[in-house]
Amino acid sequence: MNAESKNFINLGVVLNEKGEVLLIQRVKEEKGKDGSVLRWAFPGGKQKFEESREDCVEREVLAETGYQIKCTKQISLRVHPQIQHVIIAYHLCRLTEPQPIQKPSEPHEVAQIKWVKPKEMKILFTTSLDPGVAKELKIA
Repeated sequence: MNAESKNFINLGVVLNEKGEVLLIQRVKEEKGKDGSVLRWAFPGGKQKFEESREDCVEREVLAETGYQIKCTKQISLRVHPQIQHVIIAYHLCRLTEPQPIQKPSEPHEVAQIKWVKPKEMKILFTTSLDPGVAKELKIA
């Protein structure tokens, strides 16, 4: 982790063999300053000391969902719409195993894990979808 990484949230856009996207429902919903509520999200989180963004995503996805993944590319970066001075990095990821390899270790953060078709995300998301992610998933 370098000086800038503490200001990054790294999220995994994980696709399965059916083209579905892995989402998590948060235990604690976060209210934005604009009144929006974050319920469903891509798995991910903040970096640990001396951890790369990709390693962070791989660790967080495993902890939150039990799935082992590999980051293949960074899709986009954007300023967090609700938190000043925080940047969100979205990473395209692939499964390394088709089934979870462990039980999620963060049940206090994740209420539900769900695979959805990309177009269904618009129904579940109550916050704005990053334009780069929408383009990557062909739902722009």
